[in-house]
Amino acid sequence: MRVVRVGDTQESWGSADLRPEAPDGAPDQSQALQLVLVRWHDAWFDPEQQTADDWRGDYLVHTVGFLVRRDAHILSVAQELLPDGDGFRAVTHIPASVVESVVTLFRAAGLE
Repeated sequence: MRVVRVGDTQESWGSADLRPEAPDGAPDQSQALQLVLVRWHDAWFDPEQQTADDWRGDYLVHTVGFLVRRDAHILSVAQELLPDGDGFRAVTHIPASVVESVVTLFRAAGLE
C-alpha cells in the first residue's frame, strides 16, 4: 500500500506517472483541503461480452473524497485523511480524459 503524504515533493512520489506536473498538483499543509464529488466514466472488463451490443452504455461512477491531485492528465481522490500530517490513504487515480464533472462539497484549511 502506498501512502501519499501531505506536502510530498515530486521526488517522493516514486514513479513518473504519479508525479504532479504543477506545483499545486500535490497539496501541502498550507493549502485548503477539498472534499469533492467526481463523476467519471469507468473502464471495464467483461468476460461475458460477445458482441458490441453487450457493451454497457454510459457507466458513470461517483467518487467522493479528498482532492489529492489534479492536473492535465490525472485526478486523484483519497478516501481517508490520516492523523498527524501523515497524508492520505485509499487513493483513487482517475484519468482526466474520463472525468465528467468535479464538484467541491467542502473546503477547509485543516481537518486534522
